[in-house]
Order: sequence, then C-alpha cells, then structure tokens
Amino acid sequence: KLCCAAPSSRLWITVLPFLCVLPLLLIRCWCLAAPSGPESDSCSTLVQNRFFGFFLSSSVFPSVPCSWTLQNPDPRRYTVFVKVTKPTQDCVSSQLRTFQYDSFLETTRTYLGMESFDEVVKLCDTSAPVAFLEAGKQFLQMRKGQTSSPTSSGELDFKTEFLVVGKRNPSMAACQMLCQWLEDCLGSSTSRRPCGIMQTPCLCWDPPPLLSEGGSCYHNGVYLDNCLPDVKEREKDAERNGRGAGGALGGWSPWGQWAQCSSECGGGIQTRTRSCQAFSDDAYLCEGVVEEGRPCNPQSCIGKGRSLSRSQSLRSVDSRKRDDVEKARGGQLSPQTVDSASGEEWSAWSVCSATCGEGWQSRTRFCVSSSYSTQCSGPLREQRPCNNSAVCPVHGAWDEWSPWSLCSSTCGRGYRSRTRTCTPPQFGGDPCDGPEKQTKFCNIAVCPGMMDGVWNEWSSWSSCSASCSNGTMQRTRECNGPSYGGSECRGEWLERVDCFLGECPVDGHWQPWSLWSGCSKTCGGGSHQRSRMCYGPFFGGQLCPGEREEVRFCNEKRCPEPHEICGEDNFSNVVWKTTPAGDTAAMRCPPNAMGLILRRCSLDEEGIAYWENPTFMKCISNDYRSIQTLTREHLSKAQRGLVGDGVSEIITRLRVTSSDGTSYSGDLLAMLDVLRNMTEIFRRAYYSPSSADMRNFVQSVSNLLMEENRERWEEAQLLGPNVKELLRLVEDFVDVIGLRMKDFQDLYEVTDNLVLSIHKRPVVSHADITFPMKGWRGMVDWARSSEDRVTIPKNILSTGQPGENLDDTSTFVTGIVLYRNLGSILALQRNSTILNSKLLSVTIKPTPALLSAPLVVEFSHLYNGTTNQTCISWDESDSSSLLGSWSTRGCRAVLLDSLRTKCVCERLSTFAILARLNPDTNMDKTQLPSVTLIVGCGVSSLTLLLLIIIYVSVWRYIRSERSVILINFCLSIISSNALILIGQTQTRNKIFCTLIAAFLHFFFLSSFCWVLTEAWQSYMAVTGRLRNRIIRKRFLCLGWGLPALVVAISVGFTKAKGYGTPSYCWLSLEGGLLYAFVGPAAAVVLGITVELLFCHCHGALHPTQRGTSGVFGMKILVGPHYIEARKSGAIQTYYHST
Repeated sequence: KLCCAAPSSRLWITVLPFLCVLPLLLIRCWCLAAPSGPESDSCSTLVQNRFFGFFLSSSVFPSVPCSWTLQNPDPRRYTVFVKVTKPTQDCVSSQLRTFQYDSFLETTRTYLGMESFDEVVKLCDTSAPVAFLEAGKQFLQMRKGQTSSPTSSGELDFKTEFLVVGKRNPSMAACQMLCQWLEDCLGSSTSRRPCGIMQTPCLCWDPPPLLSEGGSCYHNGVYLDNCLPDVKEREKDAERNGRGAGGALGGWSPWGQWAQCSSECGGGIQTRTRSCQAFSDDAYLCEGVVEEGRPCNPQSCIGKGRSLSRSQSLRSVDSRKRDDVEKARGGQLSPQTVDSASGEEWSAWSVCSATCGEGWQSRTRFCVSSSYSTQCSGPLREQRPCNNSAVCPVHGAWDEWSPWSLCSSTCGRGYRSRTRTCTPPQFGGDPCDGPEKQTKFCNIAVCPGMMDGVWNEWSSWSSCSASCSNGTMQRTRECNGPSYGGSECRGEWLERVDCFLGECPVDGHWQPWSLWSGCSKTCGGGSHQRSRMCYGPFFGGQLCPGEREEVRFCNEKRCPEPHEICGEDNFSNVVWKTTPAGDTAAMRCPPNAMGLILRRCSLDEEGIAYWENPTFMKCISNDYRSIQTLTREHLSKAQRGLVGDGVSEIITRLRVTSSDGTSYSGDLLAMLDVLRNMTEIFRRAYYSPSSADMRNFVQSVSNLLMEENRERWEEAQLLGPNVKELLRLVEDFVDVIGLRMKDFQDLYEVTDNLVLSIHKRPVVSHADITFPMKGWRGMVDWARSSEDRVTIPKNILSTGQPGENLDDTSTFVTGIVLYRNLGSILALQRNSTILNSKLLSVTIKPTPALLSAPLVVEFSHLYNGTTNQTCISWDESDSSSLLGSWSTRGCRAVLLDSLRTKCVCERLSTFAILARLNPDTNMDKTQLPSVTLIVGCGVSSLTLLLLIIIYVSVWRYIRSERSVILINFCLSIISSNALILIGQTQTRNKIFCTLIAAFLHFFFLSSFCWVLTEAWQSYMAVTGRLRNRIIRKRFLCLGWGLPALVVAISVGFTKAKGYGTPSYCWLSLEGGLLYAFVGPAAAVVLGITVELLFCHCHGALHPTQRGTSGVFGMKILVGPHYIEARKSGAIQTYYHST
C-alpha cells in the first residue's frame, strides 16, 4: 500500500510492475477507430478508459496525416497530465500540433472549445528536453500533418506519456508519479518556459506519516505498510526518537551513563556500555558495538603525569563472541597486556579519520612471549586526536520557497512564479543545487467576447490516390473555434483535384482452365490434359506465370477380365451401360425427381460380375425437393433472427404430399430433413406453432411410417441409421412443444401409425400419468384395441435427498409415443428371435439423471406360441450389445399371462418385447380368413349360385321382373363374399385394399337397393302399374346406379381417404365415411317399411301372394349369410351398422 510522499530516486521501483504490463494494456487500448476528430486522416488512434500509458511517435504516426486522441472519461472528475520527451534531431515545428477540445462537428469540420498547447509543448525547443501539460476538456489530440517545406524529411521520434488522475481521492501510485512529474516540471521551468502543470489533486512534499504500531516503515519517501524494518533502521529511528536501540523491539538495552574521563588533561576517553537483551535465537537483533567512547579533557597537561589509559580499546559484539570461543578452546583467557620489556615496538600512527574538525589516529603493537618469560603488560592499541585546527567546509543551502505569485493575466492563459534564496557556502563548500525560480501556467477565467471560427492554413496536397491512370489529390483545413457564441467558419474544409500519372501496366492473366480431355485409355494407365489461354499483357505488364498446358495420369487400375464386367442391361426402364466390377453406375432419376439412380456391379462367389438392384436413395421427388428448399430458407431466416411467413403452409403441404406416399427412398430422407428443420424453427422464440402445425407435424411423421413405405425404409437403412434419426426427431419435438405448453396441459394426437401423448406436470404431482388416456374419443381402431399400457409414477423425479433443488414451481414434460408398425420396419429378426410387440417411447424433459421410481410398461404380444419374453430398450451407447442398438440393460420382464408381458425399467428409452419363436409358428403376418368365415361365405355363395343356375335353366317359364331382381341380388351377394375373402389378405397393399373397400361399399349398398327394388316391384304389381319395359330399366338404375352414384360421390369428396385401413379392407370408422353406407342403408330400410305399411293399409297385400314370398325369401337368404360371416372385421362392422 503506497502513500503519497516526497519524491525520491526510488519512486520508479514501486511503479515498475505497473509499467511492465503497460505495453500489453496499450496493445488492447489503442484501436484503429474513428476518433472524435477528422476522418480524413490516413490513420487515427483513439484511447479510451485508460489511466496511464505511453507511445512512441514512430508507431502511432507511421504516415501523414495521422492523429492520436485521448478521451477524458469525465472532465468533471478527472484531469489529464501529459509528459512529452522531445526529439533530439530532425524536428519540424509545424509538423505536430497539440490541442484540447470539447467536441468535433464532422459536417463542418469544426472543433468546439479548441485550445492549443503548441506554446506549452514547443516540440523543437531543445533547451527543455521534456514538456509537461495539463488538460481538463473532453478530448486531447496530437496531430501529425504535412510539412510545408518540401525538403524536410519530417521524421521525428519523440515519446509521450499520459496520466489520468482523479480530482478527488486520487490513487497513491498516480500521486507518486504525478509528484515526480511536478518536481521535474518545476525544476526545469523558467520565465520563458513556465511549467505546464498548473495544479495537482495530490499533496506533494508533506512530512511523512508517523510509523504505526503495526510495524510500518517509511523508506526513501515511500510509506509502506506491514513491513519489518532492519536493525540499522530501527536503531536510527530509536535514536531519532530519543530511545535506546531496540528498546521497544527487544534488542539492545539503552546506553548507560558516560564514565569518568580516563585523563584529567592531555586528551582522555569517556566510555559507556549497553547489553543485548535478545535471546540466542534473536541474536541478529544486536548488531553494533557493546561499548563506545568519546574524547574528553583535551587541554594540555603541564606538570602532570600522563596516563596511557586513553589508549584502551573498545569491545564489540564480535570480539565478545570471539573471546567466548577462545575460552572454550583454551580453558583460560590469554592476557591482553604486555610487559614493556618484552613487547614489540609501536606501529606508525594511522591516517587521521577526518580531514577537518576533530578526528582520531591510532597505532597498535603485538605481545611476543614464551613459556619461560614474563607476561606482557600494557595496552595493545593507542589513540590520539588529530586535525583539531582545520575547519570543515559548509555547503550552500536553500531557504523555503516563497508563496506563488498572482497570475500574470486576469483572463486567458498566464503564468505564476515563486522564488527561494540560497544561504552561501562557507570554507570552500559547494553552492546550492537547483533552480532559484519556478514558473507555471495559470488560467483564472475565460476572457469574455465572441470569437468567430477561423480557418487554419490548408494542408499540403496529398499524394495521388492512384499510382497510375486517373486519380485524385486532396487537401484539408480545420476550423479553429468558434468561441463564446461566435459564428462558424465559412467555406469548404476539403478540396480535390484530378491527377493522371500515365496508363497503368496490365499484367497478363490466365483464362480459366479448359475441361480435362478424355482419358487416352479406359484402364491400364492413360493420360488426359487441359489447357488455358493468357490474356495480355498490356502497357508493359508482366507475362502470365506458369504453364499453358497441364497433363496428368488417369485410369491407372488394371483392365478387368471379360467375366469381371457387367454387360449392358435394361432394368427399371433405364439402360445401364457396361460397367467393371466394383464400380457404381449412375443414371439420372426419372423426370418427376432430381438426383441419380445408383447401381453397383459386384462379383459373386465364383468371381463372375453381376448387377445389383438399383437404389433410389439419391432420388428426391420434385414435390419433396421444393418443400425441402422452402424449409431451409425459413430456417436460415430463423437463425438470423428474421420472422418468415408461410411456415404453417409448408408443414401443411408436407402433410398433404406425404399422405400420397413416397416414390423413392430419397423422399423419406428428404422428409426427415424437413421435419428436423421444422423442429429447429419451432424452437425459435419468435415463432409459436399452432395446434394445426403440431397436428400436421405428427401426421407427417405418421405418413413416414405408412405400410407402403416399408421397402423404401429398408433401402434407406442402407445409407445410415435413419430410424435413429426418426426417434431423435420425435424426442426433440416433445421437448420443443413441452416448452410452449402451460402447466397441467395435455396434447394427444392419434394417427394411423402412431399415438403421441404429451403431458406437462409439476414435479410435486399428486397423480400418476397413464397411457393411453381413458375416454379419449379420437382413438383409431388399432389404438383402441391395443392393450399396451404405460404408468409413470407421480414421484418419478423426487429422490428425497436433502440437497435436491425441487420446489412447487418446477415442472417436467412427459412424452409417450406408441408406434404401430415401426418394429416391422426395424425388422429385428435373428434366427428364431423376433420383436413380439409394438414400440413404445417414453421421454421426460428435462432429462433426469436418475429415476426415483421405476417405469412400468405393459405390452401385448403380436405372436402366439412365443417363449422367453425379454424387455429391450433402445440404447445407442451400448456398443457391446449383440442386438445392435437394442439393449437388455435397465429393464426386467414380468410375464403377466401368455398374451401380455410387463416391463419394469429404470431408464427412459424406446421399449419393446423380444421373444423366441417356436419352429412351427407361422411368421407371416398376413391374416388368413377364419374357418367360420370361409365356410359361411362359401355355403352362402354356393347356395346363391345354385339358385341362379336353377333360375337360368327354367328361365323361359319364370321369366319376370321379380326373377331379374332376384338374380341381380344374388350376384351382389356373391361378389361381396368374394371380396370379403380376398380383402382379408390384402391389407398391406394400400391401393388394392382401397379398391376392395370401395367395391364392398358398392355391392353392400346394391344388396339393400335390390331389396328396395323388389319391394317397389311388388307394390307396382299389386297396384297394377307394372306395364312396360321402362319400369325394368328403372329397376336396374335403382339396384346398380344408385349405389354407384353414392360410392362415386364418397370417393370424390374423400379422395379415397378412409377406404381401407391397416387392419381390414373396409370403411374406416374415423372421419364419418361410414355414414356413406349407414345413411343409404337406413334410407332403404325406411323405404321398405313405408311401402309395406302402405300396402297393408290398402289391404292389397296377402301372405299368400307372390310379393310377400319374394321379400320373405330374400330375408331368409340374407340372414344366415351375415350370421355365419360375422367374425370378419368388415362384415361385423357392416352387420352392426345395418
């Protein structure tokens, strides 16, 4: 911790670490930006938010014009101080300008509140190598401009340092540096060169603070906290404070009183002693002498005896220690005196210890004795005073500075000065060192009066903007002012003139390479080449570098043998050309698609080449390509934060297009890409998907899984793990939709191929989540009859740990997806192992690290007679599994009965049942008609056929309208029976199943209409209105025409949607299409009832009459037929509907 104190030579040691990292700070703070000044400079530097720094002119002013601008963070709180070290040579006074200003108007090139510092800096004045200045406005700028003298090089190298100091509570380090600058500034100031620092917020040259009791130190003008002063410093401080050395520190004891003088005259010695009070471990605290002496009684001895006791030596700590060692060695102390008879001669007197005033000389001798001689007596060392008459020189000393004088100007810039007097030296002493007078600038107030802006001189013309051909030169000038409400400068600040330096030379440049020529050989190594043309050169330019032609080898593989080549083949209406084995031939896709059809030529086990089946993975239909392009455009806008309209239209178009199926396997990949991009668009905050968007998205995913796409899925699986991408896609969709849902909100979407359920619940829930939802009315047949169940415990996310960060406001999103036929697309069958259930996915967002309660999933078996039921889950991270991405970890199976299995799982994933198939179990999922249905339909058809044969054989006897009606009725029933039996085996073929459902609709309605026709015929026969053939034609129109019209209208309105389902070839129960059969059938029954009532009211109908027998007989024929065929799904629906 540094406090501001008197400047000293060791000041920079404290600031040195700050200066070491300064270049790194400057690298970051200097940026080529638009400063608050003219932008016409070729280079400019703006320094912001920095409080100290320096730069060299060679790095900041590499060219002209250049500017360097320092921005004051807040002129009300900070003051800028600058130190400029002037160049030693090659200085041009008009090249550098230094000024401060408040702001700069770019439109008029005007500096507001501009104040120049050129008279303060005086860059080329070598009498003062350093200049200091003080700035208090918003910006301080140094500008290097063009020189007016063409012969001058204009090269100057100077150094600039700046310091931004707070006006209140400045930092200690800043004050240290500023005080040093102020000392240097005032020391070099004269009346013609006043100091540029007018005032400082720091207190300089105050007495140092007292040392605190905490062991603080004051060294060389710097106040340091928490330091341990050395012994010498403490001795000096102790003596300075009038205490013994170490008195307060536990070292030396205070000095004792001076002893009596050793001689009464002729110069004696007085001594005093002290003792070390430190322990042996702290002996380092006692450095110095134990005893010290001083001369006394220097008067001459006349008639008195002279004592030699003044020559006794003084003991020290070192001699005391050495004596102790010698004691330990010898056992006794050697005497320190000598006998005068046996001692050696005294040495010569030493040089006087002082050249002036009072000093001392000394001499010594040694004791030479033997074991038989007497011991030496007398002192070993003598001292005497010397040079008592010489007088020491006294150096000159400065008196205190006088107060600063008043400012020389009452407004504007002036200067103040102060002086001091020197006490002259004496006896040859040195004169006073330093200036006698100090001067600094002052600025009391702003001078009143308006000053209009004045243009400065034009700068010199810049160099031509082009080194050749047409260019421009320009020059600029700047407005000085205005001030105090004056007007701005009038005129232009920029002038331009054209310049021309001759045509520019144009080097030659190469044109693009031509295409590679055909290889000279098809195999065995050939070559092909390409060339390019050189354009130019012009006006003395350079030629094109490089070669004109380039040759490279091609077709270096060996030529195949004849049996290793696939011959020309016409397959899938495409002519495949001859291709060697190992290569892949490519042909364009059909006109309705884009991309390539690939077909590989391979070798069989005997080494004979053969064609593999072509793959359409690279073919994408034009409709899907258009949707894919639009989706990518919207995603690009979404990534840039732009709102794009038409997202709902795209997802709707995808749903409609995908419902018609796909033509190529590439269409599946394109749909996956579109749905993935749609998920990213939904994830953006600015777009909120509507309910229709979510339904269309789910329906598009369902369309991907349609049964007719099975073969294309198998082909697409060869390109990559596309089913994995589908599972990730659905999981991401659950995450995105869950973020937009409100608490306690559910989303339930049911389609022909999947059921999606999304629930948003608080973490602290009071009920379990079950799937499927009870009472849901939108269920399709396969989902309604499915016995697959999921139970998610209410405490699945609550671990009960004390550090768990869960509260009442936390929510989680649960997504459950039941796939109808995704398992058949995956086709996980190895030997006798099969998938024995539908696939069911469970997702929770945010994904928990650990489930506190197990997940319970119940599956119904797809196949009977299977054993070893095993619960499996989708795990892409388990590379050691023999089932690919399926794993048995984290789940255990509980067999409920022979048709159901329960899985208890400790993880979230996609689950299914894996089972072992018995050898005699039929794996074909094509459901054959039941025996009851076959027998019932067969007996009914044979009976009706026998009836037709009988009628035909006796036709000449029974020919009548009633017979015609009966034969047509039998034909409709026989056709219905045949379609029912065929339709049970064609559920996978959607087109054929749709046709069967439409014809069944037609023949069923025909059966009812022929019954109505017979009732109509009976009524007309009773009433006597049946007279000609026109009536028979009306019967045919009613029996066959009316059903055909109803079916045509239904197909036209629904576009055949609902004709045929994945389970049976009959009308779907969803969407209201079933009413196209129930409505007309009910109308027919009502019509028959009305006719019977009408005939009964007229009394014309008798039980023995022919009409009654005809209708009654038809009922007998129809009834057993439907009762026997009741187990068929389609007939059961028909029977219940009727």
